[in-house]
Amino acid sequence: MDLSFLKQSEVKAFIKANEQTDVQKLLLNPPTEFKNHIGLIADQILSRRKAKSKLPEWYANHDLIMPPPLSLEQCSSPATGTYKSNIFSGETLVDLTGGMGIDTLYLSDQFKEVHHVERNHQIHEVFVHNLQALQKTNVQAHHTNAEDFLGQFDQKAYFFIDPARRSESKSRVFLFEDCSPNVIELLPLFHQKAEKVLIKAAPMIDVSLAISQLENVSEVHVVSVRNEVKEVLFLLDYQNQTDNEPMIKCINLDTDQSEFCFLTSEEKSIKSEYSEMKNYLFDPNASILKAGAFKLTGNRYQLNKIAVNTHFYTSEQFRENFPGRVFEIIEKDINKKNISKSVPNGKVNVLTKNYPQKPDEIKKKLKVKDGGELYLIGFKDHVNKPQFVLAKRV
Repeated sequence: MDLSFLKQSEVKAFIKANEQTDVQKLLLNPPTEFKNHIGLIADQILSRRKAKSKLPEWYANHDLIMPPPLSLEQCSSPATGTYKSNIFSGETLVDLTGGMGIDTLYLSDQFKEVHHVERNHQIHEVFVHNLQALQKTNVQAHHTNAEDFLGQFDQKAYFFIDPARRSESKSRVFLFEDCSPNVIELLPLFHQKAEKVLIKAAPMIDVSLAISQLENVSEVHVVSVRNEVKEVLFLLDYQNQTDNEPMIKCINLDTDQSEFCFLTSEEKSIKSEYSEMKNYLFDPNASILKAGAFKLTGNRYQLNKIAVNTHFYTSEQFRENFPGRVFEIIEKDINKKNISKSVPNGKVNVLTKNYPQKPDEIKKKLKVKDGGELYLIGFKDHVNKPQFVLAKRV
């Protein structure tokens, strides 16, 4: 990435003026003066489009150099960045995997002194430029890797780490030991130098396995945005080391749903009550399901579970403040013969859990299309029989 080129006022003006331009046409027919750098310009235009909704503060600042489009897709949103910044605070923070610095900057508001560590020289240079444009005075940038910086760092601090989740062959990986840096190998150094450590993991991580591999885990945060799990955060507390099991917190951001917190021992200690579908169907948010609170969900809200592997819940009565979607059942035992009578316009939203067919297959088989206010919900019941019910959101 040619920073000196992207810093030029005429280049910034061109990017701003062509924000809605067809990028493919621009690449095929670039202006003569920008021909040699048109790929860079195209990436900046694409990234600015994504930043408009994901990073509005960055979008508004034309002095910033944007991350590549793929990096911007994967970076924290304002919602998740702000959430992380409320987990811990203190004197000194070290972001050991700084990257473009989105998380660093959100977290920096909670610390007096912040260190951004990045091993890639190009990304480091971009961050230094953006740091100046944002006028952040409490952040220092270091061009080195996490292992070397941590080995030479000689003070107590809070640490944030978001290991790269791609292998040398560019395939996706999820286990800590397959990521870079390997968090498990850094634990002895954290034990010496950390007050607290916040580890950001992929949504696919096995929460129970991760807890067993780490040490001093005090909290696990399973963070969703509008019912899509975005990240799983592990807080390691070296200030208050105990043998207590970690509190698991499930949050669904950008909704009015309350936080759902539990201990694994609670989940293991209770049994679910099962029943056929009643008047209401309850669908927990994605964070709760990811965290594995399958029995506690029913227990806390006095709901029956549909089946062991069907994570729907039911009740004769509506439950206020349920952390997820609630549906009122309109009709049961929907099938190919009666679907046209129940859905005369042929439009219905299909939702399934633990059902042998995918929604697209079901729509094709039943000859229905997406749309309308009704939901066709497929599942296996407590005797393992596939069922359909027709419902509406409450």
